[in-house]
Amino acid sequence: MGTRKLYLVFSKPPDRVSDDEYQRWYDVHARENIQSPGFVSARRFAITPSRGDDAPLSHLALYEYEDEQQVWRDDLDRRIGLGMIQLPEWFREITFQSWDCSALSDRIDP
Repeated sequence: MGTRKLYLVFSKPPDRVSDDEYQRWYDVHARENIQSPGFVSARRFAITPSRGDDAPLSHLALYEYEDEQQVWRDDLDRRIGLGMIQLPEWFREITFQSWDCSALSDRIDP
């Protein structure tokens, strides 16, 4: 087994896209993403500021993957290019912020 890493994708749908539509699309999209080699899992979250601050983003997709990010990135690009993954016409209007995370320590459990 390779080294596991996290890939965090924070997002906010365009104003013209309903929350239901965004959730339906992103549920399918996350499942499409993790079919690429290297992905281990995906989980989606609604995010809310814990201190009452305004939040520019409203959703988080948390992906766990192994080894090199470039492997699954290349595969996703290939599948999109072949039309195997369909992106909605409003996809480029989504606000995204992505973070690649490498562990600095082992998991700490109680």
